[in-house]
Amino acid sequence: MSVPQGLGFLHAQDGPLPEDVAKKIVEQSNYRNVKLSMDYVSGRACKMVVWENDGKLEMRDSWHDHTDEQLKGLLSEFDILEPGKEHGCACNCSDCQAKRGQPS
Repeated sequence: MSVPQGLGFLHAQDGPLPEDVAKKIVEQSNYRNVKLSMDYVSGRACKMVVWENDGKLEMRDSWHDHTDEQLKGLLSEFDILEPGKEHGCACNCSDCQAKRGQPS
């Protein structure tokens, strides 16, 4: 879902990320409570951080340079949202924003 941006076009590679490269990114990201940190990967602007808080994996409820639909698609791809569930950690509806103390 991430695409090359800026100088990322110089390093962009077609196709999926090789498994060995993905494993290396995860291994290098694992420090303190951060479990995954990606900025540009193979020229694509991934821009994502996943951290652990009280034994739960968390990320921001928005995905920089991606749409809310792309974030929902990512979460659904990994079965993070329950099937048929409309509200989850990535929901940006006014009710969910209010629960998090964010202005809608």
